[in-house]
Amino acid sequence: MITEKLIPRLRERFPNQSVKFGLPPAPSVVFSALHPVVGDIQIFDDGTEARLVAGNFTHGHFSGFGSKSVEEREQNIIEEVIDFLEHLFADEVVMWGSQRSGGGWYIRGQSDDRTIVKSRGPLYVWSGPFAGD
Repeated sequence: MITEKLIPRLRERFPNQSVKFGLPPAPSVVFSALHPVVGDIQIFDDGTEARLVAGNFTHGHFSGFGSKSVEEREQNIIEEVIDFLEHLFADEVVMWGSQRSGGGWYIRGQSDDRTIVKSRGPLYVWSGPFAGD
């Protein structure tokens, strides 16, 4: 189970974040929102992958694609989730949309930010509204 290995790593890496832990099928991890419009970050253990619900906007799947064993896949998933959360908590993940009508995210500096900003409407980072660079 990914949760058993993920939770200790999250406690170690993000000790100052407001977080709650649970057991599947409920979210395994919930990081409390800094801004009410952004919403909580929830992580679900879906057995072979971690599903991360990015607040009120969208969700993503972390699957450790290309791993050669179950242990390697779980380790890769944990590293992918931690890497994403590091970017998120540093306000480097820009989110838009809604869970009902679709949304998305990008990591600042890792895509053509200007094209995305012009076409997606209101944008948010972990701490709240994002005006762009």
